[in-house]
Amino acid sequence: MSIGLPTLPPASPPSRTRGRGGVVALALVVIVIAGATAGWWSLRRTPASPGAVVTPRAAALEDTAARAPSGVRIRVRVINVSGITGLARRTTQHLREYGFDVVDFGSGPKERASATRIAVHTGHDAWATRVRKAMGVGEIVISPDSSRYADLTVFVGSDWRAPTETLRP
Repeated sequence: MSIGLPTLPPASPPSRTRGRGGVVALALVVIVIAGATAGWWSLRRTPASPGAVVTPRAAALEDTAARAPSGVRIRVRVINVSGITGLARRTTQHLREYGFDVVDFGSGPKERASATRIAVHTGHDAWATRVRKAMGVGEIVISPDSSRYADLTVFVGSDWRAPTETLRP
């Protein structure tokens, strides 16, 4: 009688069906990813149809026609009349990036407005045009008032979409 270590049964040869199933599954995954990529690419490249509504976009930061003129202080007041929380603060940040001096911001009356209005108080219509170009939306209205401390008042409606915020350290 000999005492020894138990032995394992001999290994069975690898199954061919298991290998084929893995290849088929991998092929299906590749086909699905390729199809999704092709669909995304075609949607991305499709031009808007003639009757489609195109949302206005803000001008690039480098666009000099959208920035406050160099050496000129344009005092802007921002009032959120959209009902969207935090939109006045986001608008303030956006306009300051374009060089406008936002001296005040806050929320307006309880009634909500869908359209953004830019009120000109000091007769500088060209400044309002620059703000409209920087925001991408806005109707310019003349509202002379020499007692105001701001040159322009922006009543931010729900038609303006703030750009996505970047992560800042």
